[in-house]
Amino acid sequence: MSTDSRNYAVLLTKKDDLQIVEIPMPEPAHGEVQLQTKATGICGSDVHMWKHGQIGIFEVKNPVILGHESMGVVTKLGEGIKTLKVGDRVAIEPGIPCSACEQCLGGRYNLCPDLVFKSTPPYHGVLANYITHPERWLYKYVRTHASSSHLVHS
Repeated sequence: MSTDSRNYAVLLTKKDDLQIVEIPMPEPAHGEVQLQTKATGICGSDVHMWKHGQIGIFEVKNPVILGHESMGVVTKLGEGIKTLKVGDRVAIEPGIPCSACEQCLGGRYNLCPDLVFKSTPPYHGVLANYITHPERWLYKYVRTHASSSHLVHS
């Protein structure tokens, strides 16, 4: 699959200041894939962060890329990828847990104290042309027959 050589993102530099900026093309690390984003929903939390510069304890102190509700197409594979291939369509899980703490091991990864949540400062979001994301936290679009489809955890 061909990719463009430029990558643009929506960057929140401070309260009420959104900019479209060119950022480096991300390279997938071991266990990650590169995605070309095809759709990103604008969540109320993105708007709140833009208009107020913070949500609860999470404050924009440094520029941050917004967005966490995205789907895309796999454009490049990092080492160790087992369930995805270039061209697969996927939805992302924006909260990436440590997978080792008591909460994660108990099946409650959303309560992980070390959860990295996309677009929550200081972590960049996914409102960019290209991103990387761990294979484990992607859901592959699967067409089951002509009239239905669903997402499958990779």
